[in-house]
Amino acid sequence: MQSFEVYRPLGAGEQIFWLHDQAHSLHFALTAQIQGKFTVTQLQQALHFVQQRHPFLRVRIALDEAKHPWFVEHHADIPLRVVQRLSEQQWQLEVEQEIAMPFIWSQAPLVRVVLVHSSNGAELSELIVICHHSIADGISVTYLIRDILQAMPTATPLVYATPTTFGHSLSVPPSLEDLIVDRTPEKVSLLKPLPKFMSDSFLLEQRAEQNNRSFVSSGSLSSETTWLLIARCRQEQTSVHGAICAAFLLAVRQQNHSEQPQNINCSSPINLRSYLTSANQEDVSFCITAERTLHLLSSDANFWEVARSVKHQLKQSMTSNKLFEKIFQLQEWLSTDPSPDDALQAFKDQLDYDIAVSNLTRLTIAQQFGELKLQAVYGPVVTTGVKNDRLVGVTTSGDRLFFTLVCSERVMLQSQTKTLHEEAIHLLNEAIASNFVSV
Repeated sequence: MQSFEVYRPLGAGEQIFWLHDQAHSLHFALTAQIQGKFTVTQLQQALHFVQQRHPFLRVRIALDEAKHPWFVEHHADIPLRVVQRLSEQQWQLEVEQEIAMPFIWSQAPLVRVVLVHSSNGAELSELIVICHHSIADGISVTYLIRDILQAMPTATPLVYATPTTFGHSLSVPPSLEDLIVDRTPEKVSLLKPLPKFMSDSFLLEQRAEQNNRSFVSSGSLSSETTWLLIARCRQEQTSVHGAICAAFLLAVRQQNHSEQPQNINCSSPINLRSYLTSANQEDVSFCITAERTLHLLSSDANFWEVARSVKHQLKQSMTSNKLFEKIFQLQEWLSTDPSPDDALQAFKDQLDYDIAVSNLTRLTIAQQFGELKLQAVYGPVVTTGVKNDRLVGVTTSGDRLFFTLVCSERVMLQSQTKTLHEEAIHLLNEAIASNFVSV
């Protein structure tokens, strides 16, 4: 008799990310910079609380006899690695190491944590949360970080997030397709009898490591510059996301050192929660898709015209009908039983980009948690295996905007990664300042 709890089969998006991850690691990291004193024991207690709260923090993926993947509950503590904080950039090195280390999907949990901990009285630490992409996206991990901080014994208890309420698990998040057709988790579980699962000994051998080194560079805008960016984007009738994409598109174009017009593509992950009225906005779950914008850029391309083009192209593709159609097309394609290599190739065919910008937008979580303060959130950091594997993670926390650029070693050297990042920020600052009319 099976002694574990079977949650549900993987949805289409979750399944293609699970397949993709087997051909090229697709897990991601989000980093929270925290001011204030806390102990490792207090963090371990908080991790225990959030694991009870969020079902996907206590799962592994198991194959049934037809080799279809399912989320299966398996109790194992969230791994925590603690390192001494030696410098401001230490967390970037730890993220680079974590991104190169794949998850074993048949083993729980599909999440791990690194604490870059101050021990010299500086009271500044970085909390790095790393997740298998089939169970979570960047938006949901921001709420997970909030829950971890709220569960700390140093935090002031709130009604929604005290240690006692953490003991009550949230419902298992439905798949995207189940949310689209508005099926509740209870109804989903009645669709078919519980499967019989293959023994782990029959699983295909999973890779233990990959030659997948990447470089991480980070930065931020001051409060004043962030405000000026928002104001200038309103004046130019575009979005902050459009402006950030324009800055990095033009920086990539400059690094190519060609006088000829160049076609450069930008991928933008899309948060689907606002399109799904029955979705829990704050659980740990996978609820994204992605769209690509195409740009023919000359050497004298106008910054704000590029920014408006990004916004216009995304607006055309971001209707619920178009987004949902893509999900069901993906579901149909998965019925052909693709291999991991097929999934990776399909991703490249649909979203082979020159730069990707994953913008988590303005975070709606608090910054003060009792004695602890959330200073910054960096990420998400992820590599995808496309030809030009460069991704910008963007968050706005409080009144400041934070950037993280990750580039695969086979695409760019570490010095080139830093140069690309600096050039994009320079172009952004230059565009903000040029002919600005205060309103």
